Amino acid sequence: MLVYSPEFTNKSKLAYCCLKDLNFLCIRDYGESFFENEVVCLDLDAYESSCVGENKPTIDAAIGIADYQNNRTSSDRHLLVELRFGYKSTKNFDFTNMKHKVMHSRDILIPEPVNESVIFLYDERIVPQVRNIFNRLSKQDNEVKRWLPMGINGFWNYIYDIKTLPYIPENDLANIEKDLTCKYEVGGLNAIDRLVNYWIEEMMKYNLRYKQAESSAVAEVILNFLLSIIPNEKDLEKEYLLLLIEQVRTFIV
Repeated sequence: MLVYSPEFTNKSKLAYCCLKDLNFLCIRDYGESFFENEVVCLDLDAYESSCVGENKPTIDAAIGIADYQNNRTSSDRHLLVELRFGYKSTKNFDFTNMKHKVMHSRDILIPEPVNESVIFLYDERIVPQVRNIFNRLSKQDNEVKRWLPMGINGFWNYIYDIKTLPYIPENDLANIEKDLTCKYEVGGLNAIDRLVNYWIEEMMKYNLRYKQAESSAVAEVILNFLLSIIPNEKDLEKEYLLLLIEQVRTFIV
């Protein structure tokens, strides 16, 4: 899974002179914005004209992306993005010129890593036409196999905003609940007291390592279990349970 990585763009060697919002480029080139939220990018056209003083054609922008697995990112790199929202047909597509733009854009970004695929953002209505053209061109040049035409919806299905992805716990939450249930059925509240306190200590460790999402996920399981057994306990045990519950609640974010 690929995720958007603005941090990588912010650290780029080119960020000092051409850091922009992708919507800024859309408004400049097409008179309107196409993205709901800010997408930090490198304005490669601006780099060529303002920072280098040359006018060689480039892909419009580079954004940061990274691989995402088990709540962690890796292999941060640039993704080249060409904006072609104003095109209503595919008649004016210049393959040779576009290939030079891709090559020169890669050269600008070296030695920073660049994704092999290149995104071409079009109006959704002509994406199928562009895809057909790219399929034909790919038989002449393998480079085109890495050119991906898509609309805005396709873009956010190809790259995900990490903030919208659900957290995947490191611990087996179902196993924690099963362990609590088994111990409670055998020995009651006394049997689970040590286990709950063990997890409280573990959650404190997670917080110290800035893993609040993990401690929160574990706390949710323990809290729901403790709430479920309150009706089974006598008043004195209920008081102790309520103290445990309040302690566990402090880990939920």
